[in-house]
Order: sequence, then structure tokens, then C-alpha cells
Amino acid sequence: MSDRLQQEIEEILGKYKRFPLREPFWRRVRRRLSRWLSSLSRWPTSHLPRITVGRVMLVGIAMIIAAYYFSFGSDSITRSVIVAGLILFVAAFVFSLRRRTPYVEKRWRGRTLEIGQPGMGERLRSGWARWRSRGRTHL
Repeated sequence: MSDRLQQEIEEILGKYKRFPLREPFWRRVRRRLSRWLSSLSRWPTSHLPRITVGRVMLVGIAMIIAAYYFSFGSDSITRSVIVAGLILFVAAFVFSLRRRTPYVEKRWRGRTLEIGQPGMGERLRSGWARWRSRGRTHL
């Protein structure tokens, strides 16, 4: 076993010595530029807050309260802001009811996990409880 391991290590080291330690200049520039561009494209999603249903509902309520307490010049503008807030609130509420999480099959090492079935410990405990309660009368 150790001879085979030693042979694999020597083979890996031999491959490592054949390859150059530094990659070509243009490949490094292209890799760094692609990393920079991908980080630039991910910036808005990582630094700006996510839009959630709860936040949309909160914005709708804030619009209704702001329009109710602060007059925006004319009654038509105030009414339209209240209506827009109500529409936002109701749309977010309906969307929250319709949203379903997709079923994701849980896998581990290429095999499907069946979590719904009781484990070995739970089966042993229930068997032990059944064995202990044999012959007892429950009042």
C-alpha cells in the first residue's frame, strides 16, 4: 500500500515539474479582467437590499400613511398615492399567498435522502415503548 502511495506522489510531483509555474501574461490579464467584471456585475445584488414581499407591503403601508397625514397639494394626488399604496399592499399580499417553494430533492453522495421515514433510533425507541407497555391497561 505504501509503495503504491509513494508511486502516486512521485507521479504527481513529476507532472508538477513539467508544467510551468506561471501562466502566460495574456491569460492572467484575461482572468483578472473577468474576475473584476463578474464582481462588478454582482455588486448591486450584494450591496443593495433584496426586494421581498414584506418590504413591498411595508412600502405600500408607508405610502398610505404618508398620503393620509401629509397633503401633497391637491386631493387628486393624495388619492392617487393612497390608491397606489393600496394596490402595492394588496398585490404583495396576493403574491405572498401564491408563492410556493419548489420541491428540492435532497441528495447525499448521489443517493436520495428520504427524511420522511423514521430513523433507526426512533424505531428502536417506539419498539421499546411498545414492549414496555405490553399487558398494561390504560385507564
